[in-house]
Amino acid sequence: MQSLNLRNILRGALLAIFPWAPAYLFERANFWFGQTNNGYWYYQFSTTRLEADVVSFALGGILVAYLLRPRWAVIQVFLSASLIYVLFYLACPTYLAGTIWRSECYSLGPDGLAGVRLCTMMFSFGALPAFVRASYKEDKLNKQSRPWIAIIGAFITSVVTAWFPMTAWFSGVTYLAPLTPFQAALLFGVSEIAVGIQAARISRSIFVAAASGVTSALLLSGFLWSLLCPSCDRSLVFLIIPSWGFFALIGGVLELGIPRKLGVGLLRHFNPRLEDIRRVGVAVVLLFSLWTLASFQFWDPSVLYATSISPGRGQLTLGVPTYPYVAGYYNSTQYRICCVQIGVSFTKVDLKALAPNNFLMAGMGVQSPNCCIDGWDFGWRADLFILPNGTRVVSGSTWETCDGNANCGGIFWEHLRYHTQRIINPTDISTSVYLRMMWQYDQPNWHADWYYNYTGQSWTKFGSFVPDFREGHYFDIGVVGVGNYPSAYAFFYQFGVASKTPVPGWSVQLLYPSFVHPDGSWRLMERANIIQGWHSYWKANYRWGGEPYNGVSARANANDKTLPAGILQLTYSGVGTLPEKTILW
Repeated sequence: MQSLNLRNILRGALLAIFPWAPAYLFERANFWFGQTNNGYWYYQFSTTRLEADVVSFALGGILVAYLLRPRWAVIQVFLSASLIYVLFYLACPTYLAGTIWRSECYSLGPDGLAGVRLCTMMFSFGALPAFVRASYKEDKLNKQSRPWIAIIGAFITSVVTAWFPMTAWFSGVTYLAPLTPFQAALLFGVSEIAVGIQAARISRSIFVAAASGVTSALLLSGFLWSLLCPSCDRSLVFLIIPSWGFFALIGGVLELGIPRKLGVGLLRHFNPRLEDIRRVGVAVVLLFSLWTLASFQFWDPSVLYATSISPGRGQLTLGVPTYPYVAGYYNSTQYRICCVQIGVSFTKVDLKALAPNNFLMAGMGVQSPNCCIDGWDFGWRADLFILPNGTRVVSGSTWETCDGNANCGGIFWEHLRYHTQRIINPTDISTSVYLRMMWQYDQPNWHADWYYNYTGQSWTKFGSFVPDFREGHYFDIGVVGVGNYPSAYAFFYQFGVASKTPVPGWSVQLLYPSFVHPDGSWRLMERANIIQGWHSYWKANYRWGGEPYNGVSARANANDKTLPAGILQLTYSGVGTLPEKTILW
């Protein structure tokens, strides 16, 4: 009974609630604010939830490492991460609220591994203090176990230091242009300096330190490979893996010094103060790694089209594609509506200017949300493509995307969940083609349908999609946001032009963007402005395209009264860049 003193009771209570409970309670509070429509607190919690989860496991891991021996601390953190998985993904109710089904389960993602990735990330932040503590035991560790402990610890440390840039890259996301060097540095393994230092301290071997960097790169790449990334070029992995080994080797040398066998020539006289250099190396790792945790608003994801239409790659940044895009947007308060429409006319296209793997597309994009999962939203497109051989294709697509919060597995991901296309044959290349997207109900399901028509062709359905039961059966149009324009805003309905790479010699008219008003009538969007591809957010993070379409000019009623309100003519002139917020009508 002496063991049941106040100190041990307090110790047991702390181990029972850390590190999982603060993260879970924070997530539940955020969910409750969302369900009760408490917008202010929901926004405050939502924008910091992933950071709160990381801090919960990181600080909880320090506490657990202090209270328990390293091996038991790792087990405790593993059990906490497993409990989080059960609570977020298994023991979560689905219920009927009025006429709407709701679910408290977090999204498993397109490959079903989002929850595993979230818990791996949480486990790594919580387990790292135990491995750091173990690294100071040195000779007390079993000699046969040292290399394996070092390699496992290296993977844990790699997750902590490089998780966010690695997962973003595998999902097709880079930083905004001036900040890509931060992501590139971590992709190529600068953080492995700290990994090598720790691995060498545990294993007492420079070889194991270098091997731990290579092993960590292989394990992380394999773990993230199934993330979807259309048109991405992942050949950088062949450079990343040896680079991680190289930086881990540097860390091993900083910990143990240059091996005597290599101490020949000038290296024999190379005897710096390793402690000082180690501190600099660790400071560099902390600078880059902490920046990625604190800079979520600077990630730069975008989606646009189905690669089956044109399979070749366009412009790449670190192997991630972006596309030139310019559009008008409906400048209004937010509406939730059933149906949207746009007309497209390619009044001029120089087919010779279209490279074999390029295209010109014009059409509309719109957003819809879901009932329950923060960050999980849906982009919808209806477009007319013209290909280098003159073929015209109507295309309908819907994307599901998720922001990098706990609901989404702690990472960005994107999924083209449905795509339909059909070749059409109007008599003339400039014939106006009208496109519609409409929500309709046929018992027992809501479904979204795509239609087209042109002169001599009645409205024809060319696609239909039945969504997840948690989705709202409506489109959002208008603009929402607060703060600095335009990066803090979402432009729900956009109508514009894009291509894989910039194309000269074209002119496109976008005709009468319209929607079905809640009163049941079709209405022209009465106000429209310009947005460029780098700020064309249709939700908090995701954009259409990703790059501005330089050299494009615009004619509309605001600057040319011969055009009626509702017509936007975009022309490639090769000069200047359309200013954002330019009034169209």
